[in-house]
Amino acid sequence: MKLAITGGASAGHVVPALAVAGQLRDRGAELVFLGRENTIEHDYARRAGIPFRHVPSAGLRRHRSTSNLLMPFTVARGIVAAYMTLRRERPDALFSKGSYVSVPVGIGAALARVPVVIHESDHSLGLANKILGRLATTICLSVAPTGPTPRWMRNKTQVTGLPLRADLADAKPEALRTRLGVPDDKRVLLIFCGSSGSQRINTAVRTQLDALGEQYNVLHVVGKGNLDPHLVDRPGYWQLEYLHDDMAHALALADLVIGRAGATTLAELAALDLPAVLVPLPASVSRGDQLDNARAYAEQHPEHCRVIADEQLTDPGALVQACAALSAVPRGGCGSRPRPEAAAERIADLVLEAASRRR
Repeated sequence: MKLAITGGASAGHVVPALAVAGQLRDRGAELVFLGRENTIEHDYARRAGIPFRHVPSAGLRRHRSTSNLLMPFTVARGIVAAYMTLRRERPDALFSKGSYVSVPVGIGAALARVPVVIHESDHSLGLANKILGRLATTICLSVAPTGPTPRWMRNKTQVTGLPLRADLADAKPEALRTRLGVPDDKRVLLIFCGSSGSQRINTAVRTQLDALGEQYNVLHVVGKGNLDPHLVDRPGYWQLEYLHDDMAHALALADLVIGRAGATTLAELAALDLPAVLVPLPASVSRGDQLDNARAYAEQHPEHCRVIADEQLTDPGALVQACAALSAVPRGGCGSRPRPEAAAERIADLVLEAASRRR
């Protein structure tokens, strides 16, 4: 059996997609990944040893931009490319993890009569999944809907949870501590804001680094091209552009996290019972899903979470105060290893069911 995978633009889409891909490969499926060349999904698929096929795609920018005028033409080219690729590869089903990367692939799959299974991480469907949801045979949700479900969704929706990176349960935090040279004299503060980082959070952290460094050894994932050469040798501060295979080790090493409120991040924090200061993306640069995510997470984990609005980052001491409020909260999860494969297993079952119905 051959199965196709798509989704990209951020680690929050690619990492869960590869968790499902790993389950499918373990069951003997041949895989192919469709996405954009020289991107995060291309890099991750290569690292996972999954053959990759290029499909053009473009997202809608939430501000005025000339690229929005060109987007329909790029998507049209992507649909044609995806259709031709899928006709050539002949997969039995497609699993789509979302983002604009998945739209031309999902439409191409529908045109090629390939069953489509999609997954939504957030509390509501994003634009890509709203488009593909009507074409999909199965819609997987991380959480149960809180409001009325549209009629077209009712008979094909499954609540599966969010697939997590499989290596969470096998993390080796002390190996990472030794490799980076992080002493055990203080608690570890891990800061990460997705695959591209966040300039606003990076600036706020560096502005408040003296105070943060008094309490923590700071492990700061800044995003590609965001290293500060003036802080390379600063004691108690480690800056890295990105963590690939070491991300699970870093999460296991951390006592506290500062980060955005993407659904994948929150699912990993919950699995590890890890205290966190969340700075959700504002509605001005997103559809507001992280605001909803952070609000729901803070209600569910009131002792382990503090939320700071993005505009508060310019307030002196905002991060320090939020971290101080969680300074006495112990992390959990280490004694009871999470079982990250549960959601990925369930979604893999549904993809295989869709594929078998086509045969």
